[in-house]
Amino acid sequence: MVNNFLSINSKNPVKGPEGGHPYASQNSQASSSVSLQEMRTSQNNTRASSSGPQQFDSWESINPQDELPEPVLPWMKSESRQSLGSRNSVDTTSLHVVKRYAPDPAIKKKQRWTKHKWWLLLSNTLLFCYGLGILLLALLTFFKFYLRADVVLVGERMVLNLILATGVICLFTSLVGYTGIMLNNRAILSLYNLLLWPSFGMIAAIGYTAYRKNKWNIEGKLSYQWHYDLDSDARARIQANLHCCGYKSFTDYHERSNKCFPRTLLPGCKFKYQTFTKESLTITWIVAFSMIPVHLFVMFSALLCSNHINRKFGKGLPPKIYRLDYQGIVAGTPTGSSLNLHKDGLQQRNV
Repeated sequence: MVNNFLSINSKNPVKGPEGGHPYASQNSQASSSVSLQEMRTSQNNTRASSSGPQQFDSWESINPQDELPEPVLPWMKSESRQSLGSRNSVDTTSLHVVKRYAPDPAIKKKQRWTKHKWWLLLSNTLLFCYGLGILLLALLTFFKFYLRADVVLVGERMVLNLILATGVICLFTSLVGYTGIMLNNRAILSLYNLLLWPSFGMIAAIGYTAYRKNKWNIEGKLSYQWHYDLDSDARARIQANLHCCGYKSFTDYHERSNKCFPRTLLPGCKFKYQTFTKESLTITWIVAFSMIPVHLFVMFSALLCSNHINRKFGKGLPPKIYRLDYQGIVAGTPTGSSLNLHKDGLQQRNV
């Protein structure tokens, strides 16, 4: 029996922890215990060793079912994930836990306006001020709140209509600008930039119309207007406001009133009417052309600052230089080594 035991041990040698896998020693001892029923001592030792804690030399000796799953990479295809998963298994020393920062919703973050927003607000306030001033001037003229308003209503109706339209457009444009500034809405600010161009055209039209009428043959234009364009009611209103009678004298297209009669001492309206018209037109085109540089300042400020109303870059997309490129991505594998996704993990995508 001893010879049989030695022959069995020579065929199935028992390897210790240094000679091979620990499960091999257990299998050899189990086979020897089955064949040699008499060796109860060795059988008890084998059972004692199998019931105790097992020692493992390396990570590879653990059951493969206990390995950690490979990381999920949704940006890679299945074949690329297989090539990535064929690497070494996960090592516990390479696992890191990163705590995500969750801001407290109860604490309100203080937001500051950008300098571009302040500059845009300043320029739009300037537009609002002179737009409101132009509109008030036109309304005061239409409601006759100053002495010579009736003469302007009769003699310079076209220029007055241009002034009223310019005031309305400028004021409306400034309100659109305030809306876009307060809401940080770039679409509204685009409309605001678009509306600044008609405002610029209307201001230039006021100056050009007043300058052209005042520059060339103002005497002949006013004489033709008095004799052919104005009706009796309009001539009577000018005579009453300027305290005159007729155009050159009483006999020149006069309108009878309690102060305009054959023996009146009132002079003709030519001198007073021409003097007032020249002065009003001169002031009008000087002010209108002086406002053009101011309006150009508002336009350039709107063009330069509307896209920087807040700290958001464009539509929220990162610049091209900061966008992810597979050719430059180097991912850390679970074993701690680096892996170039373009060369090693994305070969079949032809990126």
